[in-house]
Amino acid sequence: MIVFEIIGEILGRIFVEVIFEGIIVGTFRLIKKGVEWIKVNIFGFQPKSIDPKKSLEKKLLYKKIELTENLNSVLKAGQNGAILEVINQDNVFAEFYDRKGNQIEWNDELVFKINMNQFKLKK
Repeated sequence: MIVFEIIGEILGRIFVEVIFEGIIVGTFRLIKKGVEWIKVNIFGFQPKSIDPKKSLEKKLLYKKIELTENLNSVLKAGQNGAILEVINQDNVFAEFYDRKGNQIEWNDELVFKINMNQFKLKK
């Protein structure tokens, strides 16, 4: 029975990794690139320029985070919070909560400026 489970798991992984990701997703990516090439080279449409700050806002804004470094005596590594504003590609404004869910205040500040490498997104 264990052998059948192992074989089933291996075949499942092969299906997902090779067939689904390789063939199906790869085909859609190829079609998308072909359509983009036709739009630019044949019809003369220019691709939209993507603002890096807007893409970061879309990815990070209002997401739950966890500190990976100590910021001060109150905000320690592992503290939970949420991103309120993206300043630039390197910094964000975030608020943090204690274990009871109350907002943390330090030196009369409720919102803290942190670097991108000082937190990780929570699932």
